[in-house]
Amino acid sequence: MSNISGEVICGIDLGTTNSCISYLRQGKPFVVPVEGTSTIMPSVVSYDERNDKIIVGREALNRLAAFPNHTVRSIKRLMGKGTKVHLGNKTFTAEEVSSFILKTLVEKAEVITGNTIKKAVITVPAYFDDAQRRATISAGELAGLEVLRIVNEPTAASLVYDYVDNEDALTSPYILVYDLGGGTFDVSILELKGEIKEVLASCGDTALGGDDFDERLTSLFMRNLKEKTGMDFSADNRALHVRLKEIAEKTKIILSDNPYTTVKEASIVTIDGEPVNLDIEVTRDDYEDMIRDLVNKTIEKVYEALKEARLSSSDIGEVLLVGGTTRTPIVQRALADVFDIPIAHSLDPDLCVSLGAAVQSGLITGEPLGHILIDVTSHSLGIKTADIFDENTMGADHFSMIIRRNTKVPVRKADIYYTCYHDQDSVLVEIYQGESNLCSENTLIGKFPFVLKPAPINCPIVVEFAYDKEGIVHVTMQQKGYNNSKDVTLDVRNREVIDKDTGGGGNTVLNYIIEKYKKIVARDGLAPQLKQELVKLGTAYELALRDGKDEDAIDDIEARLLEKMEEAEEGEVS
Repeated sequence: MSNISGEVICGIDLGTTNSCISYLRQGKPFVVPVEGTSTIMPSVVSYDERNDKIIVGREALNRLAAFPNHTVRSIKRLMGKGTKVHLGNKTFTAEEVSSFILKTLVEKAEVITGNTIKKAVITVPAYFDDAQRRATISAGELAGLEVLRIVNEPTAASLVYDYVDNEDALTSPYILVYDLGGGTFDVSILELKGEIKEVLASCGDTALGGDDFDERLTSLFMRNLKEKTGMDFSADNRALHVRLKEIAEKTKIILSDNPYTTVKEASIVTIDGEPVNLDIEVTRDDYEDMIRDLVNKTIEKVYEALKEARLSSSDIGEVLLVGGTTRTPIVQRALADVFDIPIAHSLDPDLCVSLGAAVQSGLITGEPLGHILIDVTSHSLGIKTADIFDENTMGADHFSMIIRRNTKVPVRKADIYYTCYHDQDSVLVEIYQGESNLCSENTLIGKFPFVLKPAPINCPIVVEFAYDKEGIVHVTMQQKGYNNSKDVTLDVRNREVIDKDTGGGGNTVLNYIIEKYKKIVARDGLAPQLKQELVKLGTAYELALRDGKDEDAIDDIEARLLEKMEEAEEGEVS
């Protein structure tokens, strides 16, 4: 925690598998012990129906096997996806579950330090998209925290590098941070220029981590049980899967230090009243064969980051290993094959991200830590345009890039576009992130209407993106020469935008589709049956957005509504 003017700021690593909270003391970062003497807390949440109580951490993890339908782990993988989880008879969003973890960390840190904590710096994978970053901020707010900064995990880890006693000076100013956690993978390359740390490139995969390594062992155990019993237990047996995954995680850890282990677990399942035991020897070689393709995927990202940074492997002076999964020997050997330097842990891989977040909190409060941090964007950002029509782009599906991936942040960039016909009354601004030339292959992060003033065809429209230090985008639209502009902030959780120009501290602009649907329904001469179908779908769509249904459900209703709206407009033209 940093302290300035009586305000306390903590640094939090909200991890897939484990989380921790840190603070600055006399200019140095320290991690708070939150589970007895342990500084890491399992990112597990359980609901006790009998006592109507939320349980977090080690106690929740201990309940996982006995109460798998009341307990959730790895919630980080669901952040920003609109997914809800069921814990017994309760339903929570991923943000709410994460807020329970954050709140527990803060409460335990307050007890240990005797300080009140209301502000925080929270870390996220460098490859988290806009929705995932906003979801993390929302989780912090639900936990009663003011989230001052969202920091990329590899970047945070690099901030602690100066606090490590290195016997040998770096032979190169470039360091590579290889961050393989429980649920995500990131690789970042930084250039050290005295007090300045500049991120040159970041690549990664938000769906690759130690959980996937565990799944390979879990599948092995499932096959072993099938061979013994002739029965397939892989489907619809959550309790068994949870128990086997716990065994897999322990097996993985043992194999990091031993060439083989014998897994013996009694009464894994019961068939006709008879218990079936799990008894299997697993060698490190066999385990490494199972996960080799996953490790190779991370190495591909390493080469991609080197290419983005315009460096070769020989330019890297140090590789920082972050995340507990980097203890896996095959990971370190794979990196040793790429870099001609020793590959070892110079920082505690479980704690360095949280420690770095604490350092960042000091930078925010102005403590004299001697760091200047320059980060980069994790995804390219742009809009959908209709300026390319051929069979490859399927009409108006062209992704017009405005901010390129790995651009230094904060950044503000703009481009100019033109209206398609005379007196065009509005334009639907659809914002995407990704690396494909096709919007359909990228991720839609928000859309909103921009009402235009009457003007001739090819009237210039300036679109400006501002990408802040949290990795969140703000958009400004301007109809050049007509004193017409709009400044918005995306709220991907509600598929809406907040119009900064309307005053009142954030009035919500109506969803564009709902606006258009209501205009169509209000028209005279619409066929009664078609109008009835439109009203039914439109009402369902509004309810789906309001109730926070999952993304797939909303997308399905939205697609059917748009189809009916198109049918109505075609009928009007004919």
